[in-house]
Amino acid sequence: MKLTPTVRAAALISISGLTCGVQTALAQIPVGSVSFDLTPIASGLTSPVQLKAAPDDSGRLFIVDQAGTIRILSNGTLLPTPFLDVRPLMVALNPGYDERGLLGLAFHPNFASNGRFFVHYSAPRTGNPGDPCLGTSRGCSSEVIAEYHVSAANPNIADPAGIVLLSIPKPQFNHAGGGLDFGPDGLLYIALGDGGGANDGLADVPPSHGPIGNAQNLGALLGKILRFNADTPGMLAIPPNNPFLGTPGANPAVYAYGLRNPYAFSFDDVGPGATGQFWVGDVGQNLFEEVDNVVAGGNYGWPLKEGTHCFDPFSPNVAPPTCPGADATLPPVGDYPHVDGSTPVGIAVVGGYIYRGSANPSLTGLYLFGDFSTSFGSPDGQVFYLDPAQPGQFLRANLSGTNQPLGKYLKGMGRDAQGEIYYLTSTVLGPTGTTGQVLRVTVPPTCDPDVNQDGVADQGDVDYLINVVAGGQNPSGIDPDFNQDGVADQGDIDALINVVAGGVCP
Repeated sequence: MKLTPTVRAAALISISGLTCGVQTALAQIPVGSVSFDLTPIASGLTSPVQLKAAPDDSGRLFIVDQAGTIRILSNGTLLPTPFLDVRPLMVALNPGYDERGLLGLAFHPNFASNGRFFVHYSAPRTGNPGDPCLGTSRGCSSEVIAEYHVSAANPNIADPAGIVLLSIPKPQFNHAGGGLDFGPDGLLYIALGDGGGANDGLADVPPSHGPIGNAQNLGALLGKILRFNADTPGMLAIPPNNPFLGTPGANPAVYAYGLRNPYAFSFDDVGPGATGQFWVGDVGQNLFEEVDNVVAGGNYGWPLKEGTHCFDPFSPNVAPPTCPGADATLPPVGDYPHVDGSTPVGIAVVGGYIYRGSANPSLTGLYLFGDFSTSFGSPDGQVFYLDPAQPGQFLRANLSGTNQPLGKYLKGMGRDAQGEIYYLTSTVLGPTGTTGQVLRVTVPPTCDPDVNQDGVADQGDVDYLINVVAGGQNPSGIDPDFNQDGVADQGDIDALINVVAGGVCP
């Protein structure tokens, strides 16, 4: 069905022609003590970039595919019909590599009753044909925020008639941002990159993003986190407590600035212990990646800084010793280099989530995130974590307990209503193919098969447990209920035999 959105001017928004303690960068991120598996729960996608749970107690997971569709995972089954398909509205994506596409999804807090949700996608650029559009051959576009409603006839299908609320011209194919979500305050947050290219346009002659770049220009919407009240259908309004409301020359929608490409963000707002803290992964340029805790009015440095380091747009491969004008910028939680000596670390941070689920209590309170890959040429995504009590101490997760490589590009992350976390991957660089997967974080059970405590797991342990289950002596004091089913019996012996032979713990 052809989509025919109605364009509405966003209320109270003026859109122009475009839109300290310091942590030091880590070197090679070490493998930490945290170990978990990534268990596939959905396959056959193209380039999954977000996963969200609908706030309606349905248990459904909505998977945003960069190629232009939203798919539903219901009771473990990937439904064949897309919930929403905006491909007819999008720019044609480069199958080799592209940062545009369908990039974000946010459900209104009252979705269960009003059926409203919002998406971010890249549309063909329109307007005055005389407007400059740098890098046209590489794909200038407009970043669109649109509102949709679920179909009254089928909760697994959206009404195709959307309403465009924002359309922000962007001059390059990259740095589209993408993050879109409602915060604990019930307001809609939107993350936008600086417009693309490199150096926020400052090394171009003349500077293509203006004399100070987009990210530091409070009058531009690019390179920012925006915040709106989206309670009135069909419009976005400026909250009265937005930090730059009333500031001369500033766009009142701006919540935070100085960001290069805030591709993925999250709020710590699900589950016991949630703090409401705002976590953003901001993709760097040539040298460093950073994770930020964003606050109202915060300036996160780009292009004055890249991570904790000073930045020179005319020499972007060398961090200069001083950062003129950067005194008021806020430091990131931490940053890490693209390369440590000759060892690649990562090239594009993918922001994640604080774990507040119940299935894996050993992960509680940790920030799980990752990196797209160590290079564009091979699928080598990285899985990282951070204990917020130790800011800047990024660690590599020990996958499967044997430090297994991910072996895929990390395209995004997600979280369900119970606070469980997912990694979204593909083995293909660009938005094409069907290798996209959703992987759920799972911590496998642990057990000690050395039941006789002689220092080795072998047949002697099996014989020992057989004797204890039969009522014999138990000098090591182990619990004979090895499989933890509440009774000591043959099942425990069978479980131990399996583990001694190399199987998994029960």
